[in-house]
Amino acid sequence: MRVISGRCRGIALRGGHGPQFRPTAQIVKGSVFDTLYGRVQEAVVLDLFAGSGSLGIEALSRGAERAVFIEQDPKIIRALTTNLGRCKLTDKAEVVRGDAMKYLERIIRSKKTFDIIFADPPYASSLSREIAVAISSTKRKVCDLLITESGEEYDIPPGGALEKVRTRKFGQTIVTYLEYITEGQK
Repeated sequence: MRVISGRCRGIALRGGHGPQFRPTAQIVKGSVFDTLYGRVQEAVVLDLFAGSGSLGIEALSRGAERAVFIEQDPKIIRALTTNLGRCKLTDKAEVVRGDAMKYLERIIRSKKTFDIIFADPPYASSLSREIAVAISSTKRKVCDLLITESGEEYDIPPGGALEKVRTRKFGQTIVTYLEYITEGQK
């Protein structure tokens, strides 16, 4: 697992071990960032279920301004912190130990917003859909773009703040892009 592009290109990233650790495949990560084009430049990103930090680190490497990483496993947080140090990105990163869903609930209640939120929860769960529904049903803008990885395709109720704009399938991985809808677009 390596950083694909940007100022940290080629740097190897440490990961965790065991069935709970499932890093984003390089082909998936490459495709996601190819579709983002310049949107990642100067962006503030949130990497929920961060694991090794691969998605947030890739964003920082490609010019994101800041990244917040949410992970609850202390062993994986050590790997994530090591990865940020290897890439010399610790000054642009905030690592939060905690439950990703509880953190998201706090974000929704607060005034914080992100340009891009990456969510890569365990595939056996329905958390990708739950995250999308939670953000979409809030009264305020939480992010411009939500990108989830899941094991199955999902829909969200119409009329919310987010609209599904793209779905890509890579073997068992489904990447869903949901964009914030401004009032004039609804």
